Amino acid sequence: MADRSADRDWIEHKYVRTYRIAQKLTRFAADPYTTINEWEDLLGDQSYLSFVRPWQKESLLHAFAKRFAHDLFYDDTSGPYISREEFVDESMSRTVRKRYLPVDLAMGVYDIPWEPFEVPPPDGEMVRDPVMHNVSRWQESNKVADACFDYFGWLSITEAYEKLLGRIAEEVFHIAFQNRMLLARLNLFVANLIASVEVDSIEDPATARYFARDGRLRRVRIPKWVKRAVFFREHGKCAICGKDLSGLLDALPQEQFDHVVPLADGGLNDVTNIQLLCQKCNNAKSDKEVIASERYRRWFSV
Repeated sequence: MADRSADRDWIEHKYVRTYRIAQKLTRFAADPYTTINEWEDLLGDQSYLSFVRPWQKESLLHAFAKRFAHDLFYDDTSGPYISREEFVDESMSRTVRKRYLPVDLAMGVYDIPWEPFEVPPPDGEMVRDPVMHNVSRWQESNKVADACFDYFGWLSITEAYEKLLGRIAEEVFHIAFQNRMLLARLNLFVANLIASVEVDSIEDPATARYFARDGRLRRVRIPKWVKRAVFFREHGKCAICGKDLSGLLDALPQEQFDHVVPLADGGLNDVTNIQLLCQKCNNAKSDKEVIASERYRRWFSV
């Protein structure tokens, strides 16, 4: 019998918008305040306090990746829709073209059992392209878009849809976890929100206990799985100076795991906010500095 537990140690990439979401995340992290009003459900009314529970395996990066994936699927409800030719009888002699939303086709890519929604037939008119005036395009009517929107509203609260977002977020994490600057900027953005929190304003007592005082989380021991993930991301080398900390070249490597955005500045106890440093680099970094190296070990010499 196959070891099913081993499957949890591997990820099978399907690349459904993986790089597109990672790119949007990078742009957002570089200038988050231009679109912050669009994030009320994730960040508004202290919703960001969901990030303060220490060492969640659904990390800050997972949460943002799921939100970006959701936004893309939401935008699809107004078209364009994906048209497919399908057989309609057993002899496979007759075909019909049906239209689907990308979210339903993504369900199929990830083998998530689901009955896809058939987008209603076109119900619009041909209009001139506003840029390329010699080109005409089909403009869907609001009736079609409304039907897709209603369906998506129902789909988005199902367990199957949550599973889909989770699979996509895993892929984005697998790629973007390498990008220290992206992670630092996301963490700094959320840290600025955490730093403004007054403990007395938190309604949930369990959440309040994660805080050492106003605007600062308690230091919680870093679990082994976080250390291993960060250690292997850095290839066992200090993220700043590159010193070997593997223990193969130095019997006393003195590796240290550092919060990129310090707890003193509202930093999270999150795997995306940890980097591997040597003792010298960690001692030189103050508890108010945000330092994320953009140096990475090559896969081979150039």
